[in-house]
Amino acid sequence: MKKLLVVEDSALFAKMLSKQLAENNLFEVHMAYSHKEAEVLLSRHDFFAAITDLVLPDAGEGQIVGTVVKKNIPVIALTGSMSDELQKQISSMPIVDYVIKEGKSDLCYAVRLAELLLDTKGVDILVVDDSRVALASVISLLEPLLFNIHTASSGKEALEILKANPKISLMVTDHEMPEMTGLELSREVRRHHDELTLPIIAVTGMREPKLEARFLKSGVNDFLIKPFSREEFISRIVTLVSARERYKQIQRYADTVDRYVISSSTDEHGIIRAVSQAFCDISGYSREELLGRNHNIVRHPDMPNSLYQSLWQTVKSGKSWRGEVKNSKKDGSYYWVDVNIEPQFDSQGQINGFTAIRQDITNKKYVEELSITDPMTGLYNRRYFSDQFPVYAEKAEEKGDLLAFLMFDVDKFKQYNDNYGHQAGDHVLIECAKAFKTLAKEIEALPFRLGGEEFALLFTTDSADLAQTRAEIARKAIQDLAIPHAYNTAAEVITASFGLCLIKHNADIEETYKKADDALYEAKEQGRNRVITLHL
Repeated sequence: MKKLLVVEDSALFAKMLSKQLAENNLFEVHMAYSHKEAEVLLSRHDFFAAITDLVLPDAGEGQIVGTVVKKNIPVIALTGSMSDELQKQISSMPIVDYVIKEGKSDLCYAVRLAELLLDTKGVDILVVDDSRVALASVISLLEPLLFNIHTASSGKEALEILKANPKISLMVTDHEMPEMTGLELSREVRRHHDELTLPIIAVTGMREPKLEARFLKSGVNDFLIKPFSREEFISRIVTLVSARERYKQIQRYADTVDRYVISSSTDEHGIIRAVSQAFCDISGYSREELLGRNHNIVRHPDMPNSLYQSLWQTVKSGKSWRGEVKNSKKDGSYYWVDVNIEPQFDSQGQINGFTAIRQDITNKKYVEELSITDPMTGLYNRRYFSDQFPVYAEKAEEKGDLLAFLMFDVDKFKQYNDNYGHQAGDHVLIECAKAFKTLAKEIEALPFRLGGEEFALLFTTDSADLAQTRAEIARKAIQDLAIPHAYNTAAEVITASFGLCLIKHNADIEETYKKADDALYEAKEQGRNRVITLHL
């Protein structure tokens, strides 16, 4: 187990930190209450990382940071307050990040950073920038996180490095580069790597209103506008690395689930002739209860007739069929299986039955739910939006309804983050997501977090007026959260600007997104905290 040094002279905060670290029990924790005690511990142990207060009884000007860093130990700094002078001092320190000790959530963030180092140590990361100065600046921010850093001065070189180093797990790229921009590089990378296997952060000095949408549509996970602070940059890194680690855990779990297989065989009419014990175990039926019965004994009412019509049409034509099916258990509960059905032939080449091999994917379906949701807010993510847009577009066409895409982002959110802090900013996003999720459930819509402070709803409606009413309800719900925002020009509380796109026929995801983005931009131009509707 890795050793973690905690240096904190406040008994209360030391106790709170110890309790938080004990929850996951990933470290062997050693406590020091002064600079002198820390020096003793440093001489006796090899520490993986340190969480330390900047102001100690015997070292009141941050000397502890230099003492720990000399040992090549990454430092997470704690401070009871933050002044401009202290922030300037901290910015020059080679630390992972700093945390203001205002409550339990702040200490949780410090612990989260320490645990993140377990995931970042030795992880390959690529930084792309044609400016040596900018490259060195980003590297200096990343080095305390223990990454194995690769660098490239152009998009072409970056692609070559990615090809030669398949273990690279994160890319940070500048946008304004000759020959190939960061946007073009991201599009090329996304041809071979998705958003979960290789997250991308783009950096730009441009402030074009439409550039954010272009970045997100190119497959960039997040972006930063220069100049940005250390804490803003580290916060984005923490979020993406945590999400990727979560994805890796999901993948490992899914691989385990794949081992569970169930089999059966039927005659040409679907009457069960043989079943495995695994089939009996998962369905809850005994072998005697299943043999001689039609296979529809396990059919679940949620599964559409069209699926079984397609299944039978395929296998009776002599072809194999594969699909995911929800089945009923004897006790009324359900399970999911990934089914492969192969027709069996007699000596004359006539079909005389079918054999099905199944894998239990009940847990995998649950895991899939995790993989399509945003870890912070619990809303569906951009990947799921891309999957579900054509489904909802087809549903609207079949019913003769309008497809409604409602997009919003929080007004003056950067100013909120800059002045209230990123932990407070995360709290705003979570509260907005809760309000949005409640509305989505009421109107049978899908709620998404598309990236940053950008959210969306996707639903069908038979009336433009009804869609606009729902959009207005969403706008009011955000404002009614009554979260103070002294730097918002639209109100003294958190508000959001909304763009609503309504489509009657032939909905296209790119056109719809652009139209909603145009409407959102117009809402901001007209003063924010309002809904603008456009039609396609």
